[in-house]
Amino acid sequence: MLHVDLDQFIAAVEIARRPELRGRPVVVGGSGDPNSRSVVATASYEAREFGVHSGMPMRMAANAVRTRCSCLRPAATTRCRAGDGHPAWVPVVVEVLGWDEAFVGAHTADRRRWPLSSAGGGRETGMSCSVGIGDNKLRAKIATGFAKPAGIYRLTKDNWSR
Repeated sequence: MLHVDLDQFIAAVEIARRPELRGRPVVVGGSGDPNSRSVVATASYEAREFGVHSGMPMRMAANAVRTRCSCLRPAATTRCRAGDGHPAWVPVVVEVLGWDEAFVGAHTADRRRWPLSSAGGGRETGMSCSVGIGDNKLRAKIATGFAKPAGIYRLTKDNWSR
């Protein structure tokens, strides 16, 4: 079982719309105003280095980033277009878990090589993905956390307790 998760998806969509933000701390949530009462939907990895995470109040996120960060409102139409449908680089979607992740089945002679061509995401979008491989859905989903960002990790019953 594979779990594919697009990295920092909502922030990546906004960075794709505004390439000048690439490499800078980006926080997406609420109205985009850090003084309004709202929470972080997601943050770029540059913002995460300052401790910003999903669910954090936007005001705290803006204060945590010591350098100038960009606080943005998510653009719903772009987000939906980027996440709709069945991505061309995913061979068989078994279960969609939201805008940015799915459990995937793949038929291949070499199960270990298939994700190597898939991790990193699509060239068309400029977004990366992480792939977790497991002998069940739980282990595949957990493995994705070890794969982030843009990597692959295999978690099975053999290495579960290590």
